[in-house]
Amino acid sequence: MALLGQLLGVVLAVTGPVLGTPLRQDDYSLRPPQGFRMERMDLFRGTHATAVGAVASPEARGPGLARWLSAALVDGDGDDAAAMVVSIVEGSFPVTPSARDEFSTAVVRHFTDELGLKFALERAELVPGAAARIEVLGTVRQEDQVRRVLIAAMAGDGRHVVVGFTAPTGRWEQLAVNARASLDTFRNVPPLSSDATRGLAAGVALALALALLASLVLWKRRRRFLRR
Repeated sequence: MALLGQLLGVVLAVTGPVLGTPLRQDDYSLRPPQGFRMERMDLFRGTHATAVGAVASPEARGPGLARWLSAALVDGDGDDAAAMVVSIVEGSFPVTPSARDEFSTAVVRHFTDELGLKFALERAELVPGAAARIEVLGTVRQEDQVRRVLIAAMAGDGRHVVVGFTAPTGRWEQLAVNARASLDTFRNVPPLSSDATRGLAAGVALALALALLASLVLWKRRRRFLRR
């Protein structure tokens, strides 16, 4: 499986990324990798995992910072499925070297303190351009599986978007090219109504990619067990 994933990664690097239908909601747009489908949002209501809340602007810090899940997508049903989540965090996020250091520290702390998982940080990178962002890449071990995790905080004024991708290490090379191409398509869209947008946050908890996938896998395992 690992060798197959590496070979597919090489093919994608040569042929270029393959992206799916654009996702437009909550005042942003981006194209997920092809093959990713939206999951039912009610599966993730009430989860205790929260988003990484590193915010560069001092006035936006604090425990009252509004954060919510916008979209959860997967590309399969098994334990080897890859996942993508899009989260909204209130507060501006300028893409700067200091924000890169702060956000990478927040990601490590988030996994340790809130998810109880050791996040092995590999790199933190400032990516300029039309889809300016901070990317943090690392690995976590979930039971007997090691997964790569990419968390990207997109630049935003007033609020910002955090996008997460996760996949087993054997599938990462296959996903990485498309994941980063997907992030390149990200755009902030001017809101039509800020009140309507804020209303979407009521009662909806936010989960990071790994926590979302774990919840989904456990839910499906439980459902299969009850059917026996």
